[in-house]
Amino acid sequence: MKKNKNTLFIIFLCCTFFFILFSGPKMKLNSAEDFNISAGVAIGANKIGKSDMLYIITTNSKMYKEDESLENEVKSGKGSTIGETREERQKKIGKQFFLGLSKAYLLDEKYAEYGIRPVIDIVFKNPVINDNAFLAVCKGKGEEYLKHNLGRYENSGEYISDMIKNSVTFNFFTADYTIKDAMLSMDSEGKSIICPYLKISEEEIKMDGMAIFKKDKLGVVLDMNETKIMNLLRENKVKGILTIQKNSKEYVNYAAKTKRKVQCSKSGDKYTFIINLNLNGDIVNNELYKDMSGKIEVIEKFEEDMAKKVEEMCYRFLDKMKKEYKVDCLQLGWVAASKYGRDTGVDWNEIVSKSDIKVNVKVHIDKLGRGEY
Repeated sequence: MKKNKNTLFIIFLCCTFFFILFSGPKMKLNSAEDFNISAGVAIGANKIGKSDMLYIITTNSKMYKEDESLENEVKSGKGSTIGETREERQKKIGKQFFLGLSKAYLLDEKYAEYGIRPVIDIVFKNPVINDNAFLAVCKGKGEEYLKHNLGRYENSGEYISDMIKNSVTFNFFTADYTIKDAMLSMDSEGKSIICPYLKISEEEIKMDGMAIFKKDKLGVVLDMNETKIMNLLRENKVKGILTIQKNSKEYVNYAAKTKRKVQCSKSGDKYTFIINLNLNGDIVNNELYKDMSGKIEVIEKFEEDMAKKVEEMCYRFLDKMKKEYKVDCLQLGWVAASKYGRDTGVDWNEIVSKSDIKVNVKVHIDKLGRGEY
């Protein structure tokens, strides 16, 4: 009896499968040659009057041909809304445009100052768009970056994506500069959108710092020196090289990996933050400390000197952040809100700028290399 029930159940499943397969609408399959496949998107806007905007969206797309060759195409669309730019751009494209594989979204610096909420909103609502694509702010117009000739690279969109993705090996960068990260940070209490700042220098596209937002508007742009210190204070488990240098012949390079912990306390309306940094790493090269591989006291002297130097760098940055930028670049407001409660209506940029921030640094050498000669 049980065997007959199993047989009937299997027959029922098979009949249902064939019914759905042959009675449903026929699926039309398209080949890659039928599409313009986006690799990068540049977003800009011109202000018209006091409140109106003319959006200019430029795409760098790949077109595969039947002979297996590849052609790149850069096209722009204009409109009073971001959605209208798609229709205007499609008039200039011979194939169906596919946006779902874009690897980088480039924001004109001027547009980022106006506010990027419309872009984040339309990306969030479109399930086809790749929200793991990287976000960056460009000096000048992003369109120029997509048109830039990079020699062996297929297109600028893929080059910029790879550059940001592989930046994690130095300068204490993370890989958390995606569209998804921007969505999650824009309206989160105590958080802010950050992303790389790009510029074209000596005919090359390169990372030149970091863009920090206040809500959806660009707040401040840091140069690479400040970016490195900010990353050191802000991120956990990141890597970079720190240097003590007296002159061009006397210096030491230290490749460090960080561990960061933040403590927060409150007395009345005054907040105090303590950032504890533990640095572990290897000596890359040493032209400053003699007999480091043979004497433990020399190692201890280096660790003490490096900790002191890093603390001085951090306090200089914190002073500038609190007095000049007045932006919570380090997400300390998020730490405080998670401990003392959210939705209090306070401006964390203002609170952090008036807070006491202390930094404790510990340095440890793991390896000295092969030794000295």
